[in-house]
Amino acid sequence: MSQEPPPRSELSQRGAVVLAGAALAFIIGIARTDGALASIGLLLALLVPLTGWLGKKNLRHLRLQCQAASRAMAGQPFPALLEMRGEPTGGAAHAIQVCIQLPGGSRHVCAFDWIDAGSTAPRQESFALPQRGELRELPYRLDSEFPLGLWKHTRPGVIAHSLCVYPRPLVSKKLSIPGLWREAAVTAGASIASAAGDIRGLRPWRAGDSLKRIHPAASVRAYARGTGLIVAETDPPGFSPRHVTVLFHSYAGDRAIIRPELFERALSYLCGTLRTLCQQAIPTTLIADFDGWIEHSCRNRKELTAVLEHLARVRRQEGTELHELQRAQLLLDGHSSLIVISDMPPDTWRSAMISREMPTLVLPVRPSPSRRDTTRAKR
Repeated sequence: MSQEPPPRSELSQRGAVVLAGAALAFIIGIARTDGALASIGLLLALLVPLTGWLGKKNLRHLRLQCQAASRAMAGQPFPALLEMRGEPTGGAAHAIQVCIQLPGGSRHVCAFDWIDAGSTAPRQESFALPQRGELRELPYRLDSEFPLGLWKHTRPGVIAHSLCVYPRPLVSKKLSIPGLWREAAVTAGASIASAAGDIRGLRPWRAGDSLKRIHPAASVRAYARGTGLIVAETDPPGFSPRHVTVLFHSYAGDRAIIRPELFERALSYLCGTLRTLCQQAIPTTLIADFDGWIEHSCRNRKELTAVLEHLARVRRQEGTELHELQRAQLLLDGHSSLIVISDMPPDTWRSAMISREMPTLVLPVRPSPSRRDTTRAKR
């Protein structure tokens, strides 16, 4: 067990006022030979260092522990159990404020009113991490102004907890367009979905209709009116590709401006796209320039988790060349549909895309709306 650093103390504004008043009372009492006033000043002067010693003692022998998940999504809160443990060698602790430093510059603040010696005080909290990343420990700080608020006492510490934060999932509207892959139905790279589409409407039962299509509630109401069975008429089943390759790159042909926030947003679209394809049970392969064009299979949840953990650690590839992008396209499976995601504007690299028989879908990455734009939209 590592040695915790000692608390640091700083005289507060209230403490400075009390100390100045004590000095003034002591000086005036001596000048006027007023023993009572001088004694009050001396007691107040002794009270300031006494409260400082008690405040330091209040922060000693405390240890903060955290029980939380080892994986999380950026921007999505997740529960965490904080436990403040008081060691048996120390006394009870009062009015402890905890400030935990989270990745991305955010902080989480909570408070413990009372911790007995040798006991544990639990507290259920909820963390929200704004950025992706991977960390092994969470630094925190204990603050206290006990007693009387004459001193500000702080003590830093570290919680040993491994946490992998995935990119925030964003799904492009293009992926939700009905019949998106319909144009690939005549090729060998598409398959007809097994489930029917959404309910289009209700109609009377006709000979040849399947019994599974009978709508129970509508049929009961129809029998009450003296008519027959009612069936639900659904849209025809859609089409889905047999395999999808997601290509991520940072190439730009005309020296476009590099914006780091767009790379993070592009990773969010990549995360949301992979999750959507996995939920639709479409076998997917990821290939990107930030890890040397290595193929990552994403056919089930286990492989998806491994890919998302990889995305939490990647960095933007600087200086992607045209021949690298084109060579990566030539190595793709010719029977696989293609989704292209980039943090650069599509107009700067669309001419570098090689024509393919299978459908190619470009998902544009738009910057997130600013607070000013959001406020204007609400107005």
